[in-house]
Amino acid sequence: MVRDEPLHEGASSAPLTGEEKLAAILNSVWEAVITVERNHRISSFNRAAEHLVGVTASEATGKDCREILKANFGPAQHDCPMGDLTEGGKPRTDVDGTLVRADGRIVPISASWAFLEDPTGERLGFVLSFRSFEEIERIAEERRTKFPYGGIVGKTPRIRQIFELIDMIRETDSTVLITGESGTGKGLFARAIHDLSPRRDKPFVKVTCAALSETLLESELFGHVKGAFTGAIADKMGRFEAADGGTIFLDEIGDISLPLQVRLLRVLQEREFERVGSSRTQTVDIRVIAATNRELKALMKAGRFREDLFYRLHVIPVVIPPLRERREDIPLLVDHILKRLKGRGLDRVRAVSPEAMRCLIDYPWPGNVRELENVLERCAVCSRGAVLSAADLSEEVRDHCHPRKGEPAGSPGAERPDAPVAAAENHAPGKGGEKEWILRTLEENRWSRGDAAAALGIDRSTLWRKMKRLGIGRKRNT
Repeated sequence: MVRDEPLHEGASSAPLTGEEKLAAILNSVWEAVITVERNHRISSFNRAAEHLVGVTASEATGKDCREILKANFGPAQHDCPMGDLTEGGKPRTDVDGTLVRADGRIVPISASWAFLEDPTGERLGFVLSFRSFEEIERIAEERRTKFPYGGIVGKTPRIRQIFELIDMIRETDSTVLITGESGTGKGLFARAIHDLSPRRDKPFVKVTCAALSETLLESELFGHVKGAFTGAIADKMGRFEAADGGTIFLDEIGDISLPLQVRLLRVLQEREFERVGSSRTQTVDIRVIAATNRELKALMKAGRFREDLFYRLHVIPVVIPPLRERREDIPLLVDHILKRLKGRGLDRVRAVSPEAMRCLIDYPWPGNVRELENVLERCAVCSRGAVLSAADLSEEVRDHCHPRKGEPAGSPGAERPDAPVAAAENHAPGKGGEKEWILRTLEENRWSRGDAAAALGIDRSTLWRKMKRLGIGRKRNT
């Protein structure tokens, strides 16, 4: 029998109110969630929002969200990140942006928002949820410890398929041929295959075949004995011997000569070889992983690559897609690279503006991930501030920015690369001139603070402070 009695003496049997239930639910999720009324006043602020923004619920509730949420979600949004409801704002999901915490630290975030409506469909306000990319990275790091892929970052279907293939072959010794354009990270995938295999505690030996002449490469691979050739003053162990028990990674395999291909074929077939100048046969226990950015089938047709060697290498083919075919991974890669740069002391850039991110996504990346790393390192050294703007990117990258719908042609969004630095301060004579300059810029940019701040060459928060100091309202009546 079910008894309608308290579980223990003194326990309350009063049911929770609707507001109490809603508060309990919102405080149980790890995403920051706030609700805002039509007049932009915050009506609820959960614990995750307190932690992320650095403001308590009691401090935030009842305040104008534009004072509490110092966030930037791109040119299409107004001061309240999700836009002014009275001006046709629309629900959005997974919008990347940046948040300035109460302690001044800039945090990259992803946000979603939707309207709160009554039964008649009248909009009463909106709800906003946002996640810190730092928290996302922490969760991703926990997942990587359970199923690591080295430094490989990606979520697109083609990359996930490669992860699944690596998982299937991890316990085997089958030869792997990794192909892909230069800079796609073939070496990272080779290392991941080794690190996930039973040979992980044995050597991983890399040989860049294109870096050496035929004679030197032969000696490097197989070793030599004293007197084998001029300069061979002592016996030398080759890379195959050094990799015994582990994995040898033959990078740029498409660049080796035909005679050397014959010797390599024997090692793949028999796992045996002789040092240069020696007649003693040696055997090795190795796994072979090869990689190339060359089209081996075209080289075969041209008579420059042996067909039997190709099929000996082509047991487990892994094709790495170029970066332009996995643009969805660019935000993840950018965040990953910036964290690596921070580990090297290059921590000037803490986040990337939505406009700069769009430029990075639009650029075709002929140099792939390696080129992206170089661009971000240059920006980490030369950026004007903690948030990487489109203006900080090279002209080559900016030239590929495609304007969003409704933006003027040639504009990379809210940030114009040719915006003058601190224009309001450099050109406006006195307080009155500065106010008119800011007003005119706001009018020209349809009162979008993101656009106006970029045009003035200052950041969004600086523009907000100037507007408050100069008594400029949110928007003048027209």
